[in-house]
Amino acid sequence: MVRSIVANYNLQTFFTSTSKDDPGAIGLIIGQSGTDKDYVLYLAKLPFKYDKSSFGDIDENLILDHAKQITRMLPGGMNVLGIAVAHLEDLTSPLHPKLRHISSNLYKTLDSNRYFHGNHNQGNIILNYSLKTQKYICKEYNISNANLQSVDFKFSPKELKWNRIDCTLLIDEIYYLDKEEVNASLEEHIRAILNQIQEKLNNIQFLIDNQYKNEDDCIETYFKKKINKRGSKKDETDEDKPLEAVALLNHDFSSSLYMHQVVDSSGSLKMSGKIVSRIWVQPKMTLAEVSRFLKQDIICSLAARCEMHIDSLTEEENSEEISCIHEPPRRVMVSLPDIEPMFSDYLFPGEGQLDAKASVEELLDVKLKGKLNIEDLEGQADFTKYYDDSAQTTTSDNVIKLQSESSGKIMNTPILLAVAVLLISFLMYIYI
Repeated sequence: MVRSIVANYNLQTFFTSTSKDDPGAIGLIIGQSGTDKDYVLYLAKLPFKYDKSSFGDIDENLILDHAKQITRMLPGGMNVLGIAVAHLEDLTSPLHPKLRHISSNLYKTLDSNRYFHGNHNQGNIILNYSLKTQKYICKEYNISNANLQSVDFKFSPKELKWNRIDCTLLIDEIYYLDKEEVNASLEEHIRAILNQIQEKLNNIQFLIDNQYKNEDDCIETYFKKKINKRGSKKDETDEDKPLEAVALLNHDFSSSLYMHQVVDSSGSLKMSGKIVSRIWVQPKMTLAEVSRFLKQDIICSLAARCEMHIDSLTEEENSEEISCIHEPPRRVMVSLPDIEPMFSDYLFPGEGQLDAKASVEELLDVKLKGKLNIEDLEGQADFTKYYDDSAQTTTSDNVIKLQSESSGKIMNTPILLAVAVLLISFLMYIYI
């Protein structure tokens, strides 16, 4: 079966803005994979150009690093679908060795992080625009067998429609450290508690507008049912209103997570705060897919801020007995012109709208005029309760707050890799 892909008509500017006399352009295809069709949301041009005569000399590490940063920004259900390239010639017939290598390593790189869900479940798309013939050629590169297949790719003059689903989840998770774990790194401690949270997420069920729904129903069917209940006249405002999802934990009491047991603990790590999940899906997506996308969004958001926090720490934890409070960067949602779905960004303490604007422009290759449209969904973390709790168990000298420094965002590459973003009332509290 030939893979079918549709994209908004205005995305052609990614290619048509590159003339024969300009260097070629390469970027990432961002979109959503459905059962029988894929939907392209955005083409993110990489912030560097290459000489048309030396495509084989492209530094693919820049592409891979850029892709890892972009996956942090994607709402649940959105993936890096593949690579878009504007070149003088057709690079797909036969497939250029460099393009084959980039496509394969891109998939492997994104697949290596279990939290970010950067890949979809099929091969990578390669969309090639020939500057000489001004024609598009789209192929699918199968990672497992290295086969190249034709793809039915179309630019639709009709704007793609998206349905929004919102969900708020309160997290108050504790992971107890045994004697062997207590001397491990903070990164290892966080990975352990993230694994514990992800296991519980797997047992979560979602109520849609406070009701159980048939998981095989698509979002489009749900909206039609809601409109019919209110009358034959179509209410545009009501139809466009986002769905509210409520998370219910389905306890599996056979799991070790829910068994009462006495443990010999040498310390603990606590994650506490409010996570707001907001995803966008195509109307043909089922409620089962909505549930999966919400879970992806929650764990990706947690992992992204924890990873950025670890990368930017400027002081080490004391090995003595302490209580240490960590403040990861905050999550915000950022709007781009002419695109309904929003992207995530993360702001370190002391950062604001200008920092978010700079990183969004750099990572997504967009020029934003005027004030950036940011939605603060979660609010800032309140440390008062945690300092009060610590005061009851330890002296004030042993209570340490470690927060990220914004200077840690920029890594040793020519690209601004950090995604400045917004608010999250989210804390990590370590007792040793």
